Amino acid sequence: MKKYVLFLITTMCFNVLNAQLLYTENFNSYTIGNLGTDPNGVIPGQGGWLTLCWNTKSNSFFNIVNEANRGKVLDLTTNYTKNAETFSLIKSNIEKLIDTRTPGNDVIKFEIDFFTGNQIPIGAFSLITLPLEDFTGTHYVFQLHFNKQTGHISGVTGFPNPQTTKRNVILNGNNEVYLPFVAWITFVVYLDYPNDKLYVEIPYFNKVFSGSLRGHNANNLIQDFKPIGLTMITSFQSNGNYNVFSSQRFDNIKITALNAVPPYVLSSVEISADKFNLYPNPASNVVNITNSENMFVKEVAVYDTTGKLINTQSFNEQAEIQLNVEKLASGTYMLHLQTNEGTAVKKLVKK
Repeated sequence: MKKYVLFLITTMCFNVLNAQLLYTENFNSYTIGNLGTDPNGVIPGQGGWLTLCWNTKSNSFFNIVNEANRGKVLDLTTNYTKNAETFSLIKSNIEKLIDTRTPGNDVIKFEIDFFTGNQIPIGAFSLITLPLEDFTGTHYVFQLHFNKQTGHISGVTGFPNPQTTKRNVILNGNNEVYLPFVAWITFVVYLDYPNDKLYVEIPYFNKVFSGSLRGHNANNLIQDFKPIGLTMITSFQSNGNYNVFSSQRFDNIKITALNAVPPYVLSSVEISADKFNLYPNPASNVVNITNSENMFVKEVAVYDTTGKLINTQSFNEQAEIQLNVEKLASGTYMLHLQTNEGTAVKKLVKK
């Protein structure tokens, strides 16, 4: 027993040591005031950040400010304007930091705190992008897109799947996620190069979403598709009828190299419900559950519409299962299907 405990502790320590911090920034060492001096994105400002103001050409929008209970943060706030505008905050040379990782640490973890700021009544968005080839937002490893008009957030990998020529969507469609305005939200992104997977963790919702990084053989992915930097972009279009004001903030940026995605992340992945089929639905006694990707179902938890857990049923990791619903009262239920790749939620109507 003692040997087992020692082995477990040693293993845990080894995994912790394998987590290699490549970059961290909380802005507390910066000077209050303008982040940069060049609004053309050429001459670096504090901390090596580039500031790019596409139309107004002013540095007054990019500032280090104090925030209660948080310390110094990076603030991007516009004045009122009826003109279209785009602002970019750029941190370059991230690929050089990734090259310093310990061999085997081929999972890149990216973290950032994002303040959603105010709602804007016209077309506007904020982007958090890991650029691949340039800083224009066209080619990227991954991009989070926050709609400042609706609060909807989506995530896309920026290089096309060679089989479909389409970009891989991580957050969109059935994974409808809306962020609150005027709130700090933490995003954690795992670029799992060895397994050609990408995970987006949003602790605010206690959810993890996943998708393919590239969509083909994972050989040399980390060499061919390393992010060259970090870019935060805010843009709005105005037809001259609205006087627009936009604010957003950033804090606690961190990039870490790991040897594997943490197990809790893998077990928390939310899978698209479209991958599962329930029949009959409505059901009286038994409902059949199948899926198109041969995922093995470990457990089904049945919740009512108020979120109360009614019961759970365990299965021996089968791709096709039969769920006994005979004892359920008539009504609508949410089935949480726990699989070997994550959890999906399907609606069931009991006759």
